[in-house]
Amino acid sequence: MSEACRDLLSAVLAEAGFNRASEESGLDQGTRCTKCLIDLGIGCGDQTIYLMCKKPIRPSDEPWWDRREHCVKFDHYVGITKDKTQARYASERLAELRLDGNEKPEVALFCADAAKPTTWNEQLTATIRHSQAKSQESWVLALDSAYHFAPSRWQLIEYSHRHLAASFMAFDLCISPTATFHQKLMLRILTTLTRAPWCNFMTPMEYRARLVQAGYQADRISITDVSENIFTPLAEFLDRQDKRLSVLGLGIGSLRIAKHMFAWWGRTGVVRGVIVVARQS
Repeated sequence: MSEACRDLLSAVLAEAGFNRASEESGLDQGTRCTKCLIDLGIGCGDQTIYLMCKKPIRPSDEPWWDRREHCVKFDHYVGITKDKTQARYASERLAELRLDGNEKPEVALFCADAAKPTTWNEQLTATIRHSQAKSQESWVLALDSAYHFAPSRWQLIEYSHRHLAASFMAFDLCISPTATFHQKLMLRILTTLTRAPWCNFMTPMEYRARLVQAGYQADRISITDVSENIFTPLAEFLDRQDKRLSVLGLGIGSLRIAKHMFAWWGRTGVVRGVIVVARQS
């Protein structure tokens, strides 16, 4: 699972055009742009460590570490998570990163609601302003989080374009344009149970139109469907884990519902997993 999460992040970075070889070439030629990343929904900070550290910090990081071919240097990093427990744990990981003798990252983590930038406190907004002032290029990342943003993802995306002048990259969920009424009804029930606002579920074409409405130019937007590599494999993984645990008289508990949901998504295509990139002009 940790390797799959890493590969998903790497796929988003690749779709956004990040490549470490090109970065090193730009550094040699003096053309490299300094970059700021605002990372929304960082969880417990694993992706923070992966993005900002050249090598694993904990032994548990080593099995899922890779060559980071698409992980370029972000000169300034601002991570945000709404969950206080996750924020505390991520901060502990950040402390370990700062103790590493080979790393002196410009990293700041905050506990805030990523979906509502107008509620961000002065310290957070000042940190973003400071990071952007020292960077030539700004990106906002929402890795498997934007479809949970309430009341919708669009307040944040519009803020990213109009106030931060930042490009946007994400792994997100869309609804299939061929979804039937019954499938939409079932999906609406599921989104209610998982606290994912129904208004966040739109077709890829509708998503693109809303990005244009938010201010991004149509020819600077890409939406890539990666569903076949997401839902069925995830359902199969959960099924294998359930069978392994059953030998001990255990199981995956409430994740059984998720297993059946992902299998349904993979089988019918009613939900599409997409990588979204909207570049600032």
